[in-house]
This record gives sequence, structure tokens and C-alpha cells, in this order.
Amino acid sequence: MTALRPYQPSDLPGLVAAWNHSFFGGPNFITLTERDLHSRVVLQPSFDAGGVLVADSGGAVSGFVHFGPATNHWFGLSERIVDPSEGLIWALVAPASEHVLMQVLLEAAEERLAQAGARRCLFGPSWVQCTQPFYNGIAGAYEMPGLSADRAELLKLLAGHGFVPVARYATPELDLSDERHLAHLGQRAEDVLRRLGASEMSVRMRVVASSFFPLRRVVELCHGPEPVAMAAFAPWEEHIREYGRKLYGVTGVQVALAWRGRGLGRVVMTRLAHLARNEGAEALHLHVYEGNRPAWNLYHHAIGFQPRYNWLTLAKDL
Repeated sequence: MTALRPYQPSDLPGLVAAWNHSFFGGPNFITLTERDLHSRVVLQPSFDAGGVLVADSGGAVSGFVHFGPATNHWFGLSERIVDPSEGLIWALVAPASEHVLMQVLLEAAEERLAQAGARRCLFGPSWVQCTQPFYNGIAGAYEMPGLSADRAELLKLLAGHGFVPVARYATPELDLSDERHLAHLGQRAEDVLRRLGASEMSVRMRVVASSFFPLRRVVELCHGPEPVAMAAFAPWEEHIREYGRKLYGVTGVQVALAWRGRGLGRVVMTRLAHLARNEGAEALHLHVYEGNRPAWNLYHHAIGFQPRYNWLTLAKDL
């Protein structure tokens, strides 16, 4: 007999075991540890134990669902602003073969969100909506709560409940072992700088801290004192732990509006690639929407990132 009940701190080991059992062998699977779940989820500013329902099967945790309202903590604002009209399901954890359990967890989350005032429910990684990024880094390139396009059983269940895709995105990778390719990128970046006046351009480095990510290094391309392009990078610690492969994540790629279309995205990404490789990185990865054609073209065509995984965010009106 399986019953749903609220999360208790003593459930932490059971949640970890349920996660690892449910997703073992999935795309880019990473073994979850109690430390991971505690630091990446429980200790985060927006965590509310009331938003976690545990499936209890005779005293053992067989699955869980984690949900809540949209909130702005992603931006580190001093005031937390919650939007109860939009609900998010960050994680639905159950073995793919347990169709009934998945349905029970999904329906319970939808019901609780509707009761709290949600008129719309999103299923997928919270970072897509610029909100609290629970599970960041431990999810296997956001395999869960991000929704892998390979999760056929869950996609079928969600479609049957009226969820439809609202965003498609990918996690491509750049192999940093190809020295000829990196040299070619470097030459093209220098050509861009020469056209723009290399003497007026400089590269600046700084370190940024966040509640949601490990320490990241930021590469800033500056025109005089003004930053005109930037990107951040850091080792993906959980992936390195699982696979022994030094994969670095790239975030926050930006080019100032007045400087777009001049190749500065290529320059800052090339500088970042060389810096990461000098630190021992074997590859880079990032996330990009399929509909963001300028970014898609930069990463895939100009820089040479290769396709790796595909992901979805789905939504339904409640």
C-alpha cells in the first residue's frame, strides 16, 4: 500500500535512494548523494518542505514530487516575490515502470498548486523561468527535473494530462582536445579584434559567487573601461565526480546591445575555451534554446559545439 505524505527531514536518505533507483542509466545520469540534495535543494532560499510529497510504501520511500509557486530568488533579490498564479513542478521521481505512481504524484502536485491559486503549471527546470534553480548541477544536465526528450513514459503521461511543450532546448558540448580547432578559433577571434581596433580592447577576469552555482570565473571583453561582452565558466563538479571527465559548464554569455553582430560573442567564447583548457578542462557544455537562432548559430556553427542532449519544458492551464 502506497500513501502520500508530507516530506520530513528524516526522508532525505529515502529520497536519494528513490532518485538513484528511478533514473539510473538515464541521459548523463549522475548519482545523487545526501549532501547534493541537502545543499542544492533543502538549503536553498525558496525551499518549502510543504511542496514535497513523499510516496511511502510500507515505510520505504518509493518516489516523490517537488512543486511550488514561481519565485524570483534566481536573481538574488533582497525581497522574495512569489507568484502563486504560476506553479512549477521541479521533480517527479518514480521508476518509469511505475505508471500509476507517476500519475498519483503528478495529480497530487497539480491539485495542491491549483488549491494555492495557480492557473498555470510548468513542468521542467526552474532555471528556464528564471526562478529558484533547484537540483542545479546534480540532475545530469537537468535530466530531472529537466525533462529529457528520451523519457517516453513520463512524456506520455504528461501529454495525457494536457501538458504541451512550450520550450525546446539542447545541451551541446565543445571538445577541447582538438588543438587545431582551438587554434583556428583563436585566429578568427584575433581577426575580429583587429577589425574593431585591438588596442582599445582588453580582457578582464573576475570571480562571482552565487547561492545556486559553485564559484564561477567571468571573462569580460572590455572596450576601454566598459565591458561589452562576457561569459562565465566553472567545473561541473558532479559530472567530474561521476565520470572522471573534466567537463566545464558555461553560463551568462552576453554581448552589449550596441556591440552585437560584430563577432564579440565568438571572441569571448574563444577566450573562455582557452582559459578553461589551460585549467585542465576536457570539454565545455551549455544550454541553448532551439528558437534562439543567434545563440544557436554562435555555439554550433561559429564555435563548433556538437549536439549532445535535447530537453523540454511543458505547461498546462489548471
